Amino acid sequence: MRRSDYLNPADLKSQCTGAVRRMEEDMLVLEAVGKGIDTFAGDPEIESESFDALKQQLTDYHMVIEAMKLANQADMADFRCLSDSAGSEVLDGERIFDQMENALRMRESYLTSEETYKSKMKMAKEPALTVYYQWKARQYGALAKNSESLYERWRRKTERFDEIEAWTGGLFKDSEGITALIRKGMTEISGAFQNGTYVQREDDEWRRQIMNAGVRLAMGFEDEGGDQNAPYRLWQRGFDSDRAYMRELIHSYEEYADYTDEEIEELLMKLNSEGCGYVAFANIIVDEYRRKDEEFKRIFGYPLFLENVNGYTYVDYNRLILDIYCAVDNHKKVKNLWQEYDIYDENEDISPVSGRGTTPEDRIYRFERYMDSHDVPVRIENIECAPDEVYQRCREEAERGNRVIISTCPVRLEDKEGEPAQMDGGHAMTVTGLTSDGRIEVSSWGEKYYISPEDPDYTSPEKSRTQNAYIRIQSVRFGEADE
Repeated sequence: MRRSDYLNPADLKSQCTGAVRRMEEDMLVLEAVGKGIDTFAGDPEIESESFDALKQQLTDYHMVIEAMKLANQADMADFRCLSDSAGSEVLDGERIFDQMENALRMRESYLTSEETYKSKMKMAKEPALTVYYQWKARQYGALAKNSESLYERWRRKTERFDEIEAWTGGLFKDSEGITALIRKGMTEISGAFQNGTYVQREDDEWRRQIMNAGVRLAMGFEDEGGDQNAPYRLWQRGFDSDRAYMRELIHSYEEYADYTDEEIEELLMKLNSEGCGYVAFANIIVDEYRRKDEEFKRIFGYPLFLENVNGYTYVDYNRLILDIYCAVDNHKKVKNLWQEYDIYDENEDISPVSGRGTTPEDRIYRFERYMDSHDVPVRIENIECAPDEVYQRCREEAERGNRVIISTCPVRLEDKEGEPAQMDGGHAMTVTGLTSDGRIEVSSWGEKYYISPEDPDYTSPEKSRTQNAYIRIQSVRFGEADE
């Protein structure tokens, strides 16, 4: 910390909140532009070679818009991180250094006085004076120690400032990288005309670079989250090497150590039947570590990102989903008079290929237990609110830097084209965004969908034919619990 440094957390938090809100407005504009491009490019009444060439150009512009959204998301996350890191104490370098210097001066003064009275004590001839000088020496010695403690207290404030500076020094660099690629892409697009025709070169490196940079920032492009059926598909259609690592992972857990390939296949079918809650948490873990992939590898023991044969980066959702599932499915906490302990409930599932899913309480216990096994503190809380409050509560949790799991019964979703995706029964999903028209964007089955919290099935559950309709949310926060 330097004397000229100054940090006012209240002002900083206010500025960060304002910046995030402006970026949220920018996101809505970019979303509208993207939809406008899609609508125009998909117009079936326009047919010509020129329009086909224009659609190719619009596809590239759409990629650039998606990259701009990802850059915004990265900056929004960094502003929230900066706000959280600021603490609550004003750190004024001028005042802190003045107080440190004053404490040192007072300490030296008190030490001098202590030595003076010690000398007088040695020279005193009367017992009463000896006792008095001894008392004064001790008094000044205590004052010197108090001044030293005061100095240390102010010095620790400089360390706190340095910690904040070091912690936040790497913020906003990820968006700088993809912004440079966006500029490169815009240059490539503008230079792709030949004789008045837009010629899209499939081998243009900038597209791959933008997509690879984007997947390391947030969901987008081809990444819409994990899919509970994907591990089963990989087992069925993947390479021998895929089945080998899945077999090894499953066998590493005591409950499945002796599973045959047939039993593994049944386990993966059961994961598909009930795994939405586990996928929701896998998505949240990926979101937490997407920009900290080295830390992810250190904690979990394998890379978060893989690369396909064409050089495109993708998230290894399957390994993470399978690991979470094998580690905590069917586990529950039981109590006796003396202690709490964990058990594996063999009778929880409906059949070897059909599970019962997870309740909110299951998710709290199992996901906290999973992260605790990796020495990562996570706190999950149920948020009690009415359907018409769900949207606002999701916004509030996002502003706090928390993630949200949303569960509904029945399932009433819309895809990006507005087509319904509905089913009876409960389903847990990861909240990935909020729209300007009051809908909640979620990741489910590896795709993007939207929920309307004020759907009649949720606002009037007594009229729903499922008879147990609900919409619920849970807050997920990484790090130590707030005091």
